This record gives sequence, structure tokens and C-alpha cells, in this order.
Amino acid sequence: LHMQQLFTAESAVTTADSPSMSGAIQMTPLSCPPLLLLQSSAPIISNEQCATLIEYFDHINAEGDTTLDATQTDNAKSILGDVHDIIDKVTNCPRHDGEAKLPRYVRYHPRLIDEEALFDSKKLNDVLLPDGCHVDTNNGKLFRHITAILYLTDNTPDDCSFGGGTTFPLAKPWIGGDASTVEMHENDDYALRNSATRLLERNVQHTKGDTDQSANSDGRRLEMAGIDAFNRDAKSDAPHNNVGLGVRVMPQAGRLIFFHNINDDGMSDATSFHG
Repeated sequence: LHMQQLFTAESAVTTADSPSMSGAIQMTPLSCPPLLLLQSSAPIISNEQCATLIEYFDHINAEGDTTLDATQTDNAKSILGDVHDIIDKVTNCPRHDGEAKLPRYVRYHPRLIDEEALFDSKKLNDVLLPDGCHVDTNNGKLFRHITAILYLTDNTPDDCSFGGGTTFPLAKPWIGGDASTVEMHENDDYALRNSATRLLERNVQHTKGDTDQSANSDGRRLEMAGIDAFNRDAKSDAPHNNVGLGVRVMPQAGRLIFFHNINDDGMSDATSFHG
């Protein structure tokens, strides 16, 4: 699958001016094996459709009731249906009764990265990874073998903030399909995978659950690897061409990513820790 773009789907992008802007969406790799991380080649829905979904989820309560009128609700549900159809096709995994009726909606509020945080790794960690890193099979949910994330807003770096990215500290960046570009980091990869594996063996599926606060603890090692990926990208004019271990995906409205959470044995994949 890394060598070929096997699964494609038609875009669901529509706008008020052009109600049928559609085209083939391909999923392109962002990482080398063993972690399979892919991103859509273009937005699967428009900025206007993203805004519709944001408004819908901002006005829905825990019971699924909304204060929006029927037309707005039906429009949002139609967009969600299109998104589901695309995810079904690109993952080659049709939806099933075990899935939640609505996808999980997460809103992260902006947090500035000031100079003080840049020179204090603990403060920077609290800003960039406030919840640490985790695997999506947490709490015994091994049926979550694929995670799909649809970004509804853009997040572009500026002088004060470069947060908001989804960080995969154990991912090997995909650079022209040549895994040899990251061989220089083989020792780092080996050590980090051991840390991640030990966490899972101890049934610690959130790095914040590792109560050992020392810098050499397994949880802190994974978090600091995420910070290293941030520092590398922040210093580079072309973050996606870096060869260091770790991948950060910056949000682009309408873009879809997905990754696999379990390994060939059907157990949690240690390389899928992210935050």
C-alpha cells in the first residue's frame, strides 16, 4: 500500500458558486513502514462545508440534540454522509454498526508559544502536547483498527505559534519513498519503539499515565521525541523534507488523514502513539 495509491474516492467539495466541484482523491503516504500514515491529496470538503460542520457540532449537546433549524441540520448531516462515504472508500473499510452515530469532534484552543516556552522543554511540552501522546486502542478498544482525522480549520505557522499539529513521534517520514533516508536515526527509532512497547506492556496507553517524571522514563521519552519533531520543523523552511524521526501533520481545512492502530498480531501498534 505504501508503494501504490490503491484506494481513491471522489471529492465531496462543493461551494455556493460551484456546487459540484468533484475529482478523484488519492491518499498519499506521509510515513514509511511500519506505521501506515496517509493524507488526502486535496481537501475532501470545502472551507464552506467545514464551517457548516463546525457550526453543527458547536450547537449539539451530549444527547445529540441541536439548536439549529432543520435545513442547517440536514445540510450538515449530508456533508457527514459524504465524508463517511469517502473514508469508507479510501480505507477500504465500510462503516458498521459498531461505530458511533456521530464522529468525535475536538476543538483545541490556541495557545501561544512564547520565548520562555521555547527555551524550557517542560513548558513547551505542556503547550504542544497538553494531553501527552496516546494510542487510539486505549481502554481495550482493539476494534479501532483505523483512525481517520478530518481537519476543519487551517493552522499556519507564524512568529508566535506553531502548534496545532498532530504529532507522531515514532513515524519515519516518507521522503520519495526511500526509507534509507532515516537509517541514520535507527538507534533513536529502536530506543523509542522499546519505550512505546514497554508502555503498552504495562497497559499505559497515555504517556501522561507514566507516573515516572524523570527525563529517561518511557512516557517522557515519547513526549520529548514529539518536541524534537516540532523543533526540527520550526527551524526548517521545508518541514516535510526533514529526515529526522517523527512526523507532524499541520491542519489544513478539509484534509483527511488516516492511520492504522493495530499490528499484524491484532494488538496495539506501538508506533501509532500520537498527540
